[in-house]
Amino acid sequence: MKIHLAVGIVLLFCSAAFGQLQDEEIRQTVLLRNIKEQCFVFGKWSTSGDTETHLTYLGNITTKTNEVFKIMTSSWYWGPTKKVTNLILVFNNKNKLLGNYYLNTECELPNIIESNKLIFKPSECTDCTYAISKVDFYEGIPDNFYLGCKRGRGNVYSFYLNY
Repeated sequence: MKIHLAVGIVLLFCSAAFGQLQDEEIRQTVLLRNIKEQCFVFGKWSTSGDTETHLTYLGNITTKTNEVFKIMTSSWYWGPTKKVTNLILVFNNKNKLLGNYYLNTECELPNIIESNKLIFKPSECTDCTYAISKVDFYEGIPDNFYLGCKRGRGNVYSFYLNY
């Protein structure tokens, strides 16, 4: 019984490591293509355990100190009920992942970059006009930002460092 448990734990860690490696590879593929605002789809979700990832490179943001960040959105579909994990990924100018913001829904992901700001526009999945529709990186990566359809009715999203 102990051997089965140990094998199960090892397999769990191996599958998690493979998933992380695959994520890094497909993210780098999109960054190297350097095509802005085009969604690239990797995999095909299924109820039997296959996953699907949608990646969109939005472009670069430059700070007041001329530090360059590359911004990408990610939606990862997984699980038998097609759950989705939505991220704003922030890379440095050498394509190293610095960290991410985790967002509740795909509808909340930013659409474009204008004037060094992330712009959130209503999409086909929402008629929301955001109370705060821009996130400014001029001073660097914001620790937090607020996003909501109406003032006082939204969420604060935090930046999580990649370790």
